[in-house]
Amino acid sequence: MALIVKTFFDAATHNATHLVCDDESGNCALVDPVLDFDFAAGRTGTSAADQVVEHVSGAGLTVEWMLETHVHADHITALGVLRDKTHCVTVMGQKSNVDMVSMRVDEGEKIEIENISLDVLYTPGHTSDSYSFTMSDRVFTGDALFIRGTGR
Repeated sequence: MALIVKTFFDAATHNATHLVCDDESGNCALVDPVLDFDFAAGRTGTSAADQVVEHVSGAGLTVEWMLETHVHADHITALGVLRDKTHCVTVMGQKSNVDMVSMRVDEGEKIEIENISLDVLYTPGHTSDSYSFTMSDRVFTGDALFIRGTGR
């Protein structure tokens, strides 16, 4: 069993969407899916979300779960758009004040998707609803931590 982690970077918003996949089953989780936003035109597009969907379908993978680390102020989430396209389970932390999720998690809980196991860690600071998802060899922090820095 091997896990595949692929990151899609949206240059317009400087945000990343992470795909975590069990290569045996082809089942995946998306972390912090980004929906493009054309700030100049004031309208949303779907090119970042479409890029993920194209990759997933082209590789014969199935998105089972989508996780958001927190409510984002610097980009628009693709959670709703991709939920409708993939029919997956949407997940956010217990402290998130949103209505588009089908499952809420809290500190100490575990999310398991085939051979993927993510521990839930409440990490307020960047926002009061920030959660991180940890694996044995990595952690998805949203914006709580940046490379060479911490959340703004």
